[in-house]
Amino acid sequence: MTTTPNSTTGTDVLWQNLADALNALIDARQLPATHNLYGARNEWQHQPYVTTAAHADAPWVVLDLATGRFTVSSREGALSGEHSRRPRRKRR
Repeated sequence: MTTTPNSTTGTDVLWQNLADALNALIDARQLPATHNLYGARNEWQHQPYVTTAAHADAPWVVLDLATGRFTVSSREGALSGEHSRRPRRKRR
């Protein structure tokens, strides 16, 4: 993996770290793809997530709407509304 020289001013280094991490996933043949969950399960809020087409059981990185932070999740957790503003309670 090669990295580009980054600036230590402002947030440039953070953007470069993100680019490096995405490039590392591509190098590992994970081929990240960005998507947007939007519908009743997340109360019609736009909810970006990144996944890979390489493996159906690969982790998803989802914007947790309750915390406003990205988190690693599963496909099932993301699609069930686990990271919506009000997570759905699990059925017993």
